[in-house]
Amino acid sequence: MNARSRAATAGLLAPPTFELDHPTVVRVRVQLESGIADAIVGLAPGEAIEVGLPLLRRARYQPELLGLADEPFAWKPAFVRRSLGLEVVRACAQRRFRGPADAVGPVADQAIEEWRRTGWRTVHWEPWLAELGQGARSVVLAEAVAWATPVWAAFDWPALLATAELGGPDNRWTGPKGGTVHLKGRVEARVRPDRGRSSLVSVASGRPGDGWRDELAYLALVAALGAEDLPVVSRVVGLWPECGYRLVVEIDEAALTGAVDRVVDTVAAMTDVRNSAPAAEVA
Repeated sequence: MNARSRAATAGLLAPPTFELDHPTVVRVRVQLESGIADAIVGLAPGEAIEVGLPLLRRARYQPELLGLADEPFAWKPAFVRRSLGLEVVRACAQRRFRGPADAVGPVADQAIEEWRRTGWRTVHWEPWLAELGQGARSVVLAEAVAWATPVWAAFDWPALLATAELGGPDNRWTGPKGGTVHLKGRVEARVRPDRGRSSLVSVASGRPGDGWRDELAYLALVAALGAEDLPVVSRVVGLWPECGYRLVVEIDEAALTGAVDRVVDTVAAMTDVRNSAPAAEVA
């Protein structure tokens, strides 16, 4: 590992800059609940809004896309690269392979073999990948290597292995008013140096926009609201491998408040879109 990755690793493990306590989280939650209640005025009964980083970014940078329906789901390499890439980084951190290029084929084969043996789809794409021809499979593996390589190089993962959880379930929180608004926070790693604090790592495509601080703080917000028994998030590190950016937000009440404002603005924008849609589209 180079000096930059060692420094980044030390930053993940460093003592928190700010100390967040339970009353602070409660104040932030009350502010969020009040903002959401105002933002969903007029939303049709039964409508639900799920907020995640993709929606936060779309509402700020491409609001014209908010009213478009999602395409029907179909497997493609871009949907596999993260989960396979995380397994590749984990295998390399365990020193089973020298690097992602060496690990990706065996890791994919192991996932498929385990699915065939047990019938359990741990990462969901096992049957799809198992049926691909050699050329298409190579494209999938290349996407995963391209994703995993800069993530592997960003930190000293072998040194973090004892304190880091790669992947894992999304953090979630359901808001007031009958669960109309749901927040989801997906991160690539949770690093817990001790029982009282944690740091999050998020990987994004493209380059950071001007709202990147609120976006990273949003991940800490959802973690704080969705699992109050877990260590408080002290910082969030964002990686944008395609442009070589690594940005950090130290989490304090102001950072969480900025994330709350961003959520409320997004929910209000989605409510406006839903309310202005023709009745046939809403149904």
